[in-house]
Amino acid sequence: MDKISSFQSFEQAMQGLSRRLSSRGAMRESVILRLFQHVALRLNDYMDEPFKTHGLNTTLWTSLVVIYASPDHRLKPSELSVFMNSSRTNSTRVARELVGRGFVDRVDDETDRRQLFLQLTKKGLAFVEDFLPPRRAYVKQALDGFSADEVDELERLLRKLLHKLD
Repeated sequence: MDKISSFQSFEQAMQGLSRRLSSRGAMRESVILRLFQHVALRLNDYMDEPFKTHGLNTTLWTSLVVIYASPDHRLKPSELSVFMNSSRTNSTRVARELVGRGFVDRVDDETDRRQLFLQLTKKGLAFVEDFLPPRRAYVKQALDGFSADEVDELERLLRKLLHKLD
């Protein structure tokens, strides 16, 4: 027996509205976009789950990985905001949180004292290196059940939608 979808009640409501309005086509786009939002919310919850025991979330983890991937494991806060596709205000909050948890230090730029870097600490470096392998396996689980061609098609469609919205 198939598991009942958490999206089912919304979809049923839209089907009822479609019947009342006699416009199945007009409702289809609404259902697809709402389904996308619904999946995105569930995906956010899924992606955050492994970090709860560490008091982190996906945004903080991704920030750590971006800093880890940077030369010398350090990055300017303005560069972090670009990589994270977020405001400088949000990047400042993220940096403050990572510093407070001991994963990152703020260090002066040796060539320009007006600039600073976010530098992974030993604790931050160890956490990222320890957590990367299980994280990769966990992320792969989200796409279990999809063929390689389906994953390629999903990526293509998501990129197409993003390009349309950008």
